Amino acid sequence: MPLPGCEVTLPSNECAGFYKEILAEEDFPPEYLLEENSVAKEFNARGAYRPIIYTPLAFESEMLRYSGENEKLTATDVDLILGREFKRENQGEKLALKLSFSLPKSCYATMLLREASKGRIE
Repeated sequence: MPLPGCEVTLPSNECAGFYKEILAEEDFPPEYLLEENSVAKEFNARGAYRPIIYTPLAFESEMLRYSGENEKLTATDVDLILGREFKRENQGEKLALKLSFSLPKSCYATMLLREASKGRIE
């Protein structure tokens, strides 16, 4: 999906009207995005193409059992940097879901979590 800018060609289908409508609401004429326009260059509005759907890389999940509200469930970045060993017993009556994955820039983990939590979690 294109983010408008001087290096992006806006679609020529019905989506073009959608982009023009949004730009008009902001009093931003589409001509400002043309490469030769000084406004686009001044604000470095190059634009970009981003995927609508992206599959996370290195996706892993793990169910963790625990008892206490303040129980440490996983090693922190500080633990890893300092080389601290982290061991825990996977016991208790409560359950936590630990997710690990990688996303490129402009893809947001909060969106992944929102979509993943739409289903019922018991």
